[in-house]
Amino acid sequence: MRRILLGVLALTALVGGARAADLPARSYAKAPAINPGINWSGFYAGINAGYGYGSAPTSLDLNAVEQGVILPGVNNPLPPTLHPEGFVGGGQVGYNAQFGSVVAGLEADIDYANLRKTDAASGAPFIGGILTTTIESKLDWFGTLRGRLGVLPANNVLLYATGGLAYGQVRTTTTGSNMPPFSCNGPGLSVYCATGTTSGVSVGWTVGGGIEYAFAPNWTIRGEYLYLDLGSQSVTFPDRDVPGGLLTSHTSFTAHIGRAGLNYRF
Repeated sequence: MRRILLGVLALTALVGGARAADLPARSYAKAPAINPGINWSGFYAGINAGYGYGSAPTSLDLNAVEQGVILPGVNNPLPPTLHPEGFVGGGQVGYNAQFGSVVAGLEADIDYANLRKTDAASGAPFIGGILTTTIESKLDWFGTLRGRLGVLPANNVLLYATGGLAYGQVRTTTTGSNMPPFSCNGPGLSVYCATGTTSGVSVGWTVGGGIEYAFAPNWTIRGEYLYLDLGSQSVTFPDRDVPGGLLTSHTSFTAHIGRAGLNYRF
């Protein structure tokens, strides 16, 4: 009996082993790595570069003495609104605080700007020549101090709006002459010539938005748009050939700035 029982157990083991050999091997796939996400909180610094397109309308006021010599709107023409444009580039620093899928922060930047434009318009004959008004408008540099508020549609993508203070060096030169511009240089020239340039830093506001992508734990790239309004500047200057004659030039300046940036988060 004992020999029969041992034989049955041996036969059962052989059959079970054969069936196990026919079964496919079990796969032990690795569990996917857990992505802890990117922490947007902390200080950062970076660089940026892009392009700006501005608008600089200018008006010209004459005092009573000057109006007795020059007819407003007749022989003191103004060119149409100038549109300075050119390269911008600089750097930025900031701080972010992340609250779940919301990121809030503060950023300051300073950029060199090469926005330039010159135009002229001619009017009626005046004192033996054609009176021409030439206007040159420049944005030499600008800076902003802005708040930022954004959301994270993905843990490495930030969509944000931004706005705050803007300031910059806007220079506008207005020249009126009945001869070519070189006639405004040097003493003893008996031609009509008046010229003045605004000076100082213009202060205004900015608003915009952008998208920022974290391609590494501490590195991000961004695309950003800013609208700048740097207010208005005025300059009053004399007519060198009309005693007591004064002209006042008023110029406002706005710009659309598009730029790309690279940031390192500390």
